[in-house]
Amino acid sequence: MTDPVEHLRKTLANPVCLALDVPDWERGRFLLDLLEPRPGMVKIGPVLYMRESRRVNEWLEQTDRLVFLDFKWHDIPHTVAEAIRGIPGKAVRIFTVHAQGGAKMIAAAREAAERSGPERPLVVAVTLLTHLDQTELGKLGIDDRWNELRKLGSLALSSGADGLVMSPGDLVGARKEWGSTPFLLTPGIRFGAREGSGTPPDDQVLAETPESALKKGSDLLVVGRPILESPNPSGVLEELIRIARNSSFSG
Repeated sequence: MTDPVEHLRKTLANPVCLALDVPDWERGRFLLDLLEPRPGMVKIGPVLYMRESRRVNEWLEQTDRLVFLDFKWHDIPHTVAEAIRGIPGKAVRIFTVHAQGGAKMIAAAREAAERSGPERPLVVAVTLLTHLDQTELGKLGIDDRWNELRKLGSLALSSGADGLVMSPGDLVGARKEWGSTPFLLTPGIRFGAREGSGTPPDDQVLAETPESALKKGSDLLVVGRPILESPNPSGVLEELIRIARNSSFSG
């Protein structure tokens, strides 16, 4: 049987995922039609889905693109499993759950994913949300960022998750801890971000450049605002893909 993680790694045309966090479907479709070359994957999250669920669902049924469904499910196991079984079409290749949902919830998500067949979507667990700086973590009773991330990541992977979502600044520790097997997604990609500075240009903590994230072991760069807010989104995407061709995990 083909390993779903390795299959997806081989299937991706490039490691750039466009976060289609736009407020209406017209803008979303315009961007999808405009961008050339295509991003390797397209992320659909609540920003667009809550406004345009009908049209997004119709698109999911028809598209030949690879889709990352980023709803970060965190609920009782039965509810999460039923939500996953309701994903329309075959385009969704990754979906997210919260690692804090626990072992039973993650196992239920994996079981529901496996019902979709051999080319099932990957179950990817969110460890620490990427806006949580040390002040915010302290308010949650978390004193050691890496220790908390390590505990959540280990729980998720041992319970059936195929991969993890984390800030680029956490990648080195993740690859040392879990090796090359897990599929690692990284938001917080910014051109010109200072490596390891911990000083984000917006609400992303430990933001880093695409080169840095790929060399540290990211499988997929989730990029929204640098593309969406650019006057030349195709140019930004083309630059990201060029960078990806010249950057690889050096772990």
